[in-house]
Amino acid sequence: MENPLYIGLSRQVALRRQLDVVANNIANMNTAGFRGERMLFEAAMERGGMKPSDRIAFTIDRATYTDFTAGGLKPTGNPYDVALDGDGWFQVQTPDGPRYTRDGRMRRDVDGQLVNAGGFPYLDDNQQPIVIPADRSRMEIGTDGLVSADNEMIARLRVVRFESPQALAQAGDVLFDAGDVQPLPAPDARLVQGKLEQSNVQAIAEMSRMMELTRDYQSVTRMMDDGQDLLRSAINRLGKSA
Repeated sequence: MENPLYIGLSRQVALRRQLDVVANNIANMNTAGFRGERMLFEAAMERGGMKPSDRIAFTIDRATYTDFTAGGLKPTGNPYDVALDGDGWFQVQTPDGPRYTRDGRMRRDVDGQLVNAGGFPYLDDNQQPIVIPADRSRMEIGTDGLVSADNEMIARLRVVRFESPQALAQAGDVLFDAGDVQPLPAPDARLVQGKLEQSNVQAIAEMSRMMELTRDYQSVTRMMDDGQDLLRSAINRLGKSA
């Protein structure tokens, strides 16, 4: 009698986790460079008795993985917005070490460094922050990452790639940690100034998934409630017949 409750609870926990993942995707569908997440599930069979009917199928939240499909490029007209077209990642420096991102929303901080929205500096080919002198007004970034200000070369943005992007671990909504994996040169990546790569989240698909998951969650909850009612009814009948 308790088996359906155990099964329902495992499914309910997995659905709640999946709802959280989809909700985060929806919340970031307008975040430049964001990569949506997906979940992997597994049905684990556990034998509870001698008969085949005694086997219980539990839903296990096996893993969360990132969808690294590229997002579309959107023109902004802002010279500090830079999109990556092709296989590549910007490298930024954080207090926890280097991180990698597709988010090209750059700005100059009080020290003249090119930093991201979190204030972390983008690095050049020598893995040093890129500083734009205060007396320079017009910044240009070439397709090869060459940064110049008022027609004077400043540095070249460091752009790298990874043999297996799935080795990257999320370290924030748009930052990834490579751990011990060493980045490789990204000769095929092209930088586009005045554009931003959009999130790869498909809004309609994610909203549909959210509604489907909500219905599934409600259905499992009703099944568990019905199971509890049956259990209470059985206990009451047994108590009256004792």
